[in-house]
Amino acid sequence: MKMKRPFSLRRVGKEWNRENILRFLGYILAAFVINLALECLSRRSFGDGLHYMVTRPWQFFYNSLIILFTLSLSLLFRKRSFCFLLFAAVWIGLGLANCILLGFRATPLTAPDIWLLSSVRDIIEIYMSQPVLILLMLGIAALIGVIVLLWLRAKKTRPSYYFAAVQVLLCGVILAGFTVAFLRSGTLASHFPNLPDAYDSNGFAYCFSASAVTQGISEPNGYSQEAIDVLLSEQDDLPDDRVRTPNFIFVQLESFFDANYLKDLTYGENPVPNFERLKETCSSGLFYVPSIGAGTANTEFEVLSGMNLDHFGVGEYPYKTVVKNRTCESMAYALQSAGYSTHAIHNNNATFYSRDRVYANFGFETFTSLEYMHDVERNPLGWAKDFVLTEEILKALRSTEDRDLVFTVSVQPHGKYPTAPLEGARTIRVTGEEAESRRAGLEYYLYQLKQTDAFVARLVRRLSTFSEPTVVVFYGDHLPSFGITQDELSCGTVQSTEYVIWTNFHAKKTDRDVQAYQLAAMVLDRFGVHDGTILRYDQSHGYDETGSETFQNGLCMLEYDMLYGKHYATGGEMAVQPMELQFGVDKIMLTGVSSSDAGLTVHGTNFTPYSVILVDGEQVPTEYIDEQTAPAADTLLSPGEVLAVAQVSATDTLKILSQTPDWIVPAEES
Repeated sequence: MKMKRPFSLRRVGKEWNRENILRFLGYILAAFVINLALECLSRRSFGDGLHYMVTRPWQFFYNSLIILFTLSLSLLFRKRSFCFLLFAAVWIGLGLANCILLGFRATPLTAPDIWLLSSVRDIIEIYMSQPVLILLMLGIAALIGVIVLLWLRAKKTRPSYYFAAVQVLLCGVILAGFTVAFLRSGTLASHFPNLPDAYDSNGFAYCFSASAVTQGISEPNGYSQEAIDVLLSEQDDLPDDRVRTPNFIFVQLESFFDANYLKDLTYGENPVPNFERLKETCSSGLFYVPSIGAGTANTEFEVLSGMNLDHFGVGEYPYKTVVKNRTCESMAYALQSAGYSTHAIHNNNATFYSRDRVYANFGFETFTSLEYMHDVERNPLGWAKDFVLTEEILKALRSTEDRDLVFTVSVQPHGKYPTAPLEGARTIRVTGEEAESRRAGLEYYLYQLKQTDAFVARLVRRLSTFSEPTVVVFYGDHLPSFGITQDELSCGTVQSTEYVIWTNFHAKKTDRDVQAYQLAAMVLDRFGVHDGTILRYDQSHGYDETGSETFQNGLCMLEYDMLYGKHYATGGEMAVQPMELQFGVDKIMLTGVSSSDAGLTVHGTNFTPYSVILVDGEQVPTEYIDEQTAPAADTLLSPGEVLAVAQVSATDTLKILSQTPDWIVPAEES
């Protein structure tokens, strides 16, 4: 039997021969070339990539080290050349994906975007035409085929595992050493409050890698029961001044901002006249959001939870990580403890960003998504128009005798915006924009913005005569994805929109700029509501302390305790339990069935175009007639069969959101 020779440094030293040294130098050169390619793709310019390499040599060097470490792992495999090409191809593929993604939004690619592919699938046809999508799928299939073929034909080598391990270990130690040194010296940033700026300054490889390995909140220094008790004691001075509190309606407006802040542009008409009038008479201010040009769910998360996403992983979407699987104390839970009913409304499909699961963990009792709405109109890109939200909000308010929280998310001005005029689409003329493709997108966007602004006015008008005291908070979730830069804005920043607080009763106008994670605390504070651990913490410190290190450390510790820690703040137990989420304010009911030789007809209430008849759990072709009638032609009934009506997802008809109680066919129906 052949004996393996023991490990020795002398043996490893002998293997540093000319061939192996040249191979390793080739790996180093490849890492630098791949890194340069990634930076060129990230900036969508070869010249800008070279400029980055020259002006930020240490960051460029460090990013090359990351790539070199991953390439060196191929030395551990017998099919060394294949693995080297595969790892290199992964980096180039990520760079290409980032380059393509930046054509649709301002935020670069992060690892959480990979986890979000299931949600992107729901809307990808809006961003890509059918032919392009087919070509993309064929390209991916061809790439997989090439990889498999190369794997089968790849030449095997007999690697020296000791020598390879030493090389990998050496690369790892060097990488770790420079990581510590660069983070301590500030050469590399450890926090990314602005993702585009972070990628631009620190490099693609580092930022993407950081987004892959940082998830959730790390345990803060000094975390203990005593530290949490100190934070809670600071909240004792909040006044107990709650009076007969109003309904609260939060309306998150997709890609909404005052486009008049874009310098050097003039429009055929003002796209937001109603919002501007509200700013003059109502409390308002700048609204600082966690993302640019995208990230609706993250603005939503900060508003609902009162938590600061700067404390989470790079590019993380809590809707797809922590909140998808566990409860999170929120504005909804806080108002529930004050006797409120809680409703969520969104005129898009229920499964996008996992809202069909997340809203239950946020404390909402009902969720009305696109699948439960009637008379929905769509804009030229296929997004639901926002006018439908007015009646849905009023329906939620009228559904209970209690006070209500109605959290609403609009969608109409969503991108991807056209780069050429759309036939038949109404627009608002733009003057001063030289790029034809951007001007076409802006002209389309401004008209959609005008219609959302009209929805704002319509909702205010309807609530002006509503019998219950009501507060409405309007705010934009982020800037539209036109790659807007700071020097193009006459007011605010690329990470700010605006908010307005309107009431149907007299309320003092108090203007203040606010972070997204403090909006709910500020609004509820003004009307004497001081429930919820995180909300009370925000309220007890005022709204000008967000830059304070003491404030942020305390907030981070409470966030960790409630989501990942030992729940010291709530007696060692989860603060809240998930709700049994009801889809739609009005339940969909099956009241009767009639049949004939032509098929069956189901009768009931509140059917929508997404209602589907189930026979013994299987979907049958269903036609939507009206809210009470849904026939299924060529479907005959037999005694004992079980019928139900299900609501299916707008983007995946196999996904059932809810269904009616079963109805069993009696013997006489045969």
